[in-house]
Amino acid sequence: MSWTVQCEALEQAVGRDPEALAIEIDPRVRIIHLGLRPLGATSQEVDSGAVLRRFIDAPAVHWGPIREWLLGPEAGELLQEISAGYTAEQLWSGDWQAQWSKPAWEAAHSLHQAITQKLQAPQEA
Repeated sequence: MSWTVQCEALEQAVGRDPEALAIEIDPRVRIIHLGLRPLGATSQEVDSGAVLRRFIDAPAVHWGPIREWLLGPEAGELLQEISAGYTAEQLWSGDWQAQWSKPAWEAAHSLHQAITQKLQAPQEA
């Protein structure tokens, strides 16, 4: 099963305070979400680790190249590592309980780091 990349908009700037640009990795459904997320407010899925949310320190971004990279082979290897080392179950209460293996957690960290570096790199004209 392949991963899906969702973008709220290809070009995005930080909107209202307290929002920030973020990447969310949801291995349960193999979706990566790129967009604005509230600072300080989380969901049960984020709190439990079922969804990994990392903020991007930038006032504005162009998600197009990031989306392309996420669908490519380099990111694909990291996403495969995440899929292989992640498990989650929904409890009777409706809450999620997730476990990330060390390699899966490191792959998610590497994915976030690569995205951050790509956003900070000078754009080609």
